[in-house]
Amino acid sequence: MGEIKSTLDLVLEKTRNLTLSEEEKRNIAREELDKKIRGIVGKYMDDLLPLNRIREELESIESSEPDLPYKLFTVHLLAHVDLDVDISAILSALKEVVGSDPASLEVLQQEYKADKETARRSFAEDNLSALKERGVSGSAVVPNLDGIPEWVQFLSELSERYWEKIGGLGEG
Repeated sequence: MGEIKSTLDLVLEKTRNLTLSEEEKRNIAREELDKKIRGIVGKYMDDLLPLNRIREELESIESSEPDLPYKLFTVHLLAHVDLDVDISAILSALKEVVGSDPASLEVLQQEYKADKETARRSFAEDNLSALKERGVSGSAVVPNLDGIPEWVQFLSELSERYWEKIGGLGEG
């Protein structure tokens, strides 16, 4: 009686002579490197990896391009930027680990907050005027900007505009 082969045995038998091309090997290595870097950034952003250990982690990664882990680290770090919250951890990592000057990102955040605040005041004044025309006024009246489609659209466009600028920082 013949031997019953497992699916794994059959697959291994059929793929025995197949090999990956150099380009496929490079792509796989790049994907693995990217995953490692995303993991490092994720741990750092979740306060599971202290700033002083990141450089150690990046140095321990083998790569055909020595600066590639740092470039990917920068890209993935910038992907975590939220201009509405404190980004000091990101600024510190850019300065201490990557060695870049985070001043341009700080300036972007300040500009973003200023643009948003100016627009918020304008939208609030317009909304209060509209409410007053309808007979709603008083010191307790506070406009709900989140209920105004134009405000939501403005925030979306503002965010998109600043994300384009942040993306430009990662290319440098």
